[in-house]
Amino acid sequence: SGLTIRPGQENDLPALLEIHNHFVRETVATFEIEKATLENRREWLRGFDETGPHQLLVAEIEGLMAGYATSTRYHERPAYAPSVMSSVYLHPDHMGQGIGIMLYQALLDSLEKTGKVHRVYAGVVIPNPASEHLHEKLGFHEVGLLHEAGYKLGSYQSVRIYERRMD
Repeated sequence: SGLTIRPGQENDLPALLEIHNHFVRETVATFEIEKATLENRREWLRGFDETGPHQLLVAEIEGLMAGYATSTRYHERPAYAPSVMSSVYLHPDHMGQGIGIMLYQALLDSLEKTGKVHRVYAGVVIPNPASEHLHEKLGFHEVGLLHEAGYKLGSYQSVRIYERRMD
């Protein structure tokens, strides 16, 4: 299939920016509203470490960026450090091909190896059956619903919260 999954690096940023900004502009999948720039994506990239709890993995097919998955701080208060927030975004041309599950599983496996992550959380703006199904297949369980937690594209959006144990 020519699929490669590896840690993200600086020269991936233009392709990652394109995917990210598609979701910012066209969907409620992210609650970001302002398009990102290369400059703020460089800053974002500095927050990842392939041996730590905050990671960025990318999926490439024959050298073309198919998507990325991240784990980031769940909350700024220090006691939350063993918990991370995860997300996965695929290029629109590469959805529904099984890449998301392989990429997300690679992220979870990598996080497990660090020994530094106790819980992984994910927020899914609903309805999003594909993302809900993906999280359930990867061992996440629904732990709550934030009713109309965000406002984007002209209406209030609710977020289903998923949790995955790592121990």
